[in-house]
Amino acid sequence: MGEPTLLIAEADGVIEVTLNRPRKLNALDQEILEGLREATRRLRDRDDLRVLLLTANGKYFSAGIDLNGQLAPDPTITSPSAFRRWYRSGASSLHPLGDEWEAIEKPIVVAHQGPCLGGALELSLCADFRLAAEAARYGLPEIALGGLPGSGGTSRLVRIVGPHWAKWLVLANRQIDAARALAVGLVHEVYPDAELASSARAFAVALAGQPPEAFAAGKLAIELAADLDRAQGRNVERLVVSGLVMGAEYHRLMARMKTRLSGKTPS
Repeated sequence: MGEPTLLIAEADGVIEVTLNRPRKLNALDQEILEGLREATRRLRDRDDLRVLLLTANGKYFSAGIDLNGQLAPDPTITSPSAFRRWYRSGASSLHPLGDEWEAIEKPIVVAHQGPCLGGALELSLCADFRLAAEAARYGLPEIALGGLPGSGGTSRLVRIVGPHWAKWLVLANRQIDAARALAVGLVHEVYPDAELASSARAFAVALAGQPPEAFAAGKLAIELAADLDRAQGRNVERLVVSGLVMGAEYHRLMARMKTRLSGKTPS
């Protein structure tokens, strides 16, 4: 047997998932999809796991969907409605996994040490935080095959970088490097290549230490506010904050802060 195509490790509240198919440029296949689902279930269901960090081994983060595997569109599908059913079923599609990443009330972090293309970029767009090495670059080549990125690569991309750069990536089929990705808001931070792994890990561990109720509420509030007008966004904010300040987490952390400010040693 060869090495597993996906490595999963747990430590410090972080479940780290590593794409480990470097000879195939970490192209996403059914085995990887199943492993990502399992890691996501662990994160969702276990209180001791606070963050999912997705990384990769090799030159590429991922070249996208393995076109020779089961994640590629089924050639026996002959109608658009049947294709949409296949897309949303989740059996061999990234579609529901991306939706789960957005819905889960814990942080998802991806760290791109190299090129992130096609379906891998679509999945990354569902994460809460995207970190990059200087060697990373980004592209969505689906139009070259007569299609479009349909698992969020169009809709989520517009939401993150706007139509201006979405057209560049999707319609012009142009790739952008890490510096440009940072400038347009596609990634949050760019690190020297040799520092990405340790920096991403440190970032994930720091996130694991954030108050869980506040993070969960904040993730929901930010997603809602992005789609609401100014007044309704404020209402969501008030609802979320009022719930938090009535909770045990807030009172515990506030008491700890007051004790520190008073110079007393917390009990």
